[in-house]
Amino acid sequence: MANDQGGSAFGDALIGALEEAVAFERGELPGVRVDRVDITARHARATPAPAYDAEQIRAIRRRLSLSQPVFAEMLNVSASTIRAWEQGAREPDGPTRRLLQVADLHPEALTDAVYGTRATEYRQQGWPRMVAEHRIP
Repeated sequence: MANDQGGSAFGDALIGALEEAVAFERGELPGVRVDRVDITARHARATPAPAYDAEQIRAIRRRLSLSQPVFAEMLNVSASTIRAWEQGAREPDGPTRRLLQVADLHPEALTDAVYGTRATEYRQQGWPRMVAEHRIP
């Protein structure tokens, strides 16, 4: 398929696309933003989430002083799932292992999400018993 000047429509489209790609890379396209990140897969890797056995899961929950249903709510799983993990009938996998790691190493990231940012105040006044006694609005 030729255009009026003898060139192919495909060739013209390809040249136009390449010119647009160059303008995009230079940040010259209006309304288009190019975001750069410092950490890429070429330079870094996330370590795999650790496996947690029944006793470790129970220990995390008890350290937070949470019932199984509340711990389940915090992790966005069912209470029966927590029971199965703690009895060794099932093992957490995938993103849940990472979430358990967060609960283990940085519990405030999850407890603040459940109880609100005021959980920090309750920790200072006798965490975790204070949270259990006073549900934060």
